Amino acid sequence: MALFLEAAEALVADYLDGRIVPEVVHKAAVQAVRTRLIEGKMPVLGKTLCSDIDREASEPIPR
Repeated sequence: MALFLEAAEALVADYLDGRIVPEVVHKAAVQAVRTRLIEGKMPVLGKTLCSDIDREASEPIPR
C-alpha cells in the first residue's frame, strides 16, 4: 500500500508543478488519488479533482 501512497504523492506533486496548496487540500488530493489508484479507476486525476486543486492552488513564492 505504501507504493500507492508514494505514487499518489508523485502524481499530485507533478500536477501542482511547483504551485502551493493548503496542507488539508494536499492531503485530501493525495488520498483521493491513492484511492483511485487502488481501485484501478481512470483517470486518476479527474476534472473535478483538478478543478478543486486549481481553485486552491497559488503560485510558488519566488526565491
